[in-house]
Amino acid sequence: MMSGMSDRTIEGALGAVDPTRRAPVQTRSRQRLEDILEVTARLVDEIGPDNVTTTVIADQLDISVGSIYAYFRDRAAIFDEIVARAIAQHDRLIGAAHERMVDVPWLDASFVVIDTLVEIYRTEPGFRSLWFSQHLSAGMLETMRRSDEKQAQVGLDRLAARGLRLNTANPMDTMRMYVGLIDKGLDLAFRLDPSGDESMIEETKQVVRHYIAPFIEPLPPLAAH
Repeated sequence: MMSGMSDRTIEGALGAVDPTRRAPVQTRSRQRLEDILEVTARLVDEIGPDNVTTTVIADQLDISVGSIYAYFRDRAAIFDEIVARAIAQHDRLIGAAHERMVDVPWLDASFVVIDTLVEIYRTEPGFRSLWFSQHLSAGMLETMRRSDEKQAQVGLDRLAARGLRLNTANPMDTMRMYVGLIDKGLDLAFRLDPSGDESMIEETKQVVRHYIAPFIEPLPPLAAH
């Protein structure tokens, strides 16, 4: 199954781009949904998203096209779900990695964001092929924007938990730029090389380090009462 997602995570991902749709309850229905996503992701990587239609998906699964529409309103909704699940997986892995690295300097620990996203690009079925395609809906683009916003806020929270802050006029904007630089750097890395250009990945790390490091400082001591 894709990403080893729990029932709660499945429901969350389903609602990320189509809040009107509920996750199926019955085990058989849930398995059918998983099969649709798994086969679609594989086909996207093998023949490209332009060539993946609901008919092709149905033929691979030996089911009717109508069976697919019982779960997804159209092909775009299936594509969106594949990307939404990869983003959810990315967020979970980042959180888990930071928890393991509480004694590592924040900036070094934050590079797990880059390494984790690189791993998602390389290993999550269908994700990279769709990420760089023209098949992301307005709803999916909004989900991506919210994910970046969440990562920016989480970055500030993790700084504060280590007794640090960003000494800038608007720390949230600074952290948004940090997240954006990572996004753009990896975009370039995977456009240069489908496996991720190692030189560009390293360059991305150096760019974000030079950008944000000068702003990191200890939180001021609390005023005595």
